[in-house]
Amino acid sequence: MSDVTVEQFAEVLKVTVDRLLAQLEEAGITVSGPKDRISEDAKHDLLTHLRKAHGKAEDGGAPRKITLRRKAQSEIKVAAPMGKARTVSVEVRRQRTYIKRDVLEEQARVAQEEVDRQREAEDAERLAAEQKLRQDVEQKEQQRREREESERRSAEENSRRQAEEQSRREAEQKARETAEKERRQREEKARKTVEDDKNTRYGCQ
Repeated sequence: MSDVTVEQFAEVLKVTVDRLLAQLEEAGITVSGPKDRISEDAKHDLLTHLRKAHGKAEDGGAPRKITLRRKAQSEIKVAAPMGKARTVSVEVRRQRTYIKRDVLEEQARVAQEEVDRQREAEDAERLAAEQKLRQDVEQKEQQRREREESERRSAEENSRRQAEEQSRREAEQKARETAEKERRQREEKARKTVEDDKNTRYGCQ
């Protein structure tokens, strides 16, 4: 088909000119009015846009999802009062939807990605919880070691003080004993000196 005007193309498509102008505008094809001519490329662009808008692939293939609706009519006879029978029309409608394989694969991929994201989030949360627990354990262990070290130092300090106190008491006791011994020795020496003086004095008389 050669280049035609918008008005002629609307007649071929059996749509109104205003509708076609709106579709051309939505497809990004610039026309100024019904008398403008559109090229084959513009028609192709319009067709591609309409296919996308109606859920069809760009390769001109079938839509991603097809829904088939079928109906069947039958007649049944129903007994009526007074012994008369009447015929009733019954219509059975059935609907079946067919989805392209790539659509199902895309849905499965999206679902798997969602599962993977949830799993990664759960793993990250579990790792964070384990890390926090490990930090708490390490902190408690550090506090225990510091407490034991403090208790050990306190015990050593008490032992050192007790030993110093014991040494001081022993030194004081030894000093008292030494002083007492020296005092006794001085007293004994003084007594002997007095006795020797007496003996010497009386012996000379």
